[in-house]
Amino acid sequence: MPAFTLMEVTISMLIAAIAIGVTYTAYHIVSVTYQNYIKKQDQVAVYILADHLLKQDFGQARQITRTADGLILGLAGGQVRYEFNADYILRDQFSLRTDTFKLPAKQILISFEGQQSGAGAQVDRLELQTAVQGEDLALVYQKIYSSQDLFN
Repeated sequence: MPAFTLMEVTISMLIAAIAIGVTYTAYHIVSVTYQNYIKKQDQVAVYILADHLLKQDFGQARQITRTADGLILGLAGGQVRYEFNADYILRDQFSLRTDTFKLPAKQILISFEGQQSGAGAQVDRLELQTAVQGEDLALVYQKIYSSQDLFN
């Protein structure tokens, strides 16, 4: 009855172990690369959504007022509040829905006609510095009021 020698079995097990090790290492490298890609894409998506909503809210606002920690934008449907924090930006839409954007608000300049606005003052410009993937990005929003909005 033909059989395998102990040496042949040992060599085949060694070859199988090497093949499994190479396969696991390749899988691990691909998995880590994919997870990093997804994490970066999520950060970019948060940045794009926050930028879009700020542009939209600034464009539709009839009145923008500064608060101690952010802005209140008066829109036709109600108020949208923004809170700027060192680690995140909060957006409260009509007291019905709150969005949290995990973007650091590093430097914030809130002004009206070139002068920095205090709490309770009117606002026509927001300059915000944030970071995405370690890269600093500046966001600038300008509200051009109609004469009707300024008198209301």
